[in-house]
Amino acid sequence: MSSARTTVIAAATASLMAGMALAAPPVALKTTDLGQGPTIVLVHELGAGRMSWMPVARRLIARHHVVMVDLPGHGESPMPEGFTLQAAADALDLVMARQKPDSTILVGHGVGGVVALLEASGHPERMKGVIVVAAAAKSPMPIPDQQRQTFLQYIEEHYDDFVKMMFTRQGRDSAQAVAVHAQAAQLAPATMKAYLRELLVLDASGAVKNLKVPLLYIGGESNWPADQSWPEMAKKFGYDGAPSASWRRIGASGHYVAQDQPDSVATAIADFEARTLGATRK
Repeated sequence: MSSARTTVIAAATASLMAGMALAAPPVALKTTDLGQGPTIVLVHELGAGRMSWMPVARRLIARHHVVMVDLPGHGESPMPEGFTLQAAADALDLVMARQKPDSTILVGHGVGGVVALLEASGHPERMKGVIVVAAAAKSPMPIPDQQRQTFLQYIEEHYDDFVKMMFTRQGRDSAQAVAVHAQAAQLAPATMKAYLRELLVLDASGAVKNLKVPLLYIGGESNWPADQSWPEMAKKFGYDGAPSASWRRIGASGHYVAQDQPDSVATAIADFEARTLGATRK
């Protein structure tokens, strides 16, 4: 072998090893486990925490093993350096790896739904199905590249006002608006900004098309108008390429569907679990 070729191979190997050394391992996410039976893993929305799922969990634990998860940078979960939504999915995979794959359903709300989609696409062997609640797989109103930096600069200069506007708009009424903003305001600004930077370039429609497990989309009135059909919604939010999708619209609910209608959401999850696990047993 020529010395030149040996040098090139050595340099390439060194570069690869250096990249491997720099890759940080996934962070360990804090969880709360309740109940016994088929597993339901619940991932919350941006600015919330794992206990936001408690109204739904209470209705599931009689017949299910419920695992509520804190996203990276939320609650008791650390924030990884060089954060990406894929890094969040990698961290979630450590939680999923501890479950029984033949009887586990993954559920995510909002940003948690996007992370769940990435995990389901990358590791379908961990679960039998995935549910997303009020989560867009891609932005319905993407910001052009030339405007993105201006938008980020605005967030930097008017952070408190922006977060207040963003979260109060998601409240179903004024009381819920105050509550969700108060919780989101506790998140470290650096963490919030890292998630927002990721959401500006969000397009998980490829992950949707790559799904090997059934998908259920749950929407509420605030993001799913009564006069809009599922095909219209699917195209708007990036789900039109899902190989095996079902959907459910829950009325009398805002963005926080699980808090507004916990009975309906718990029923939708349990029905999907029974249908999906029943189909795999046949």
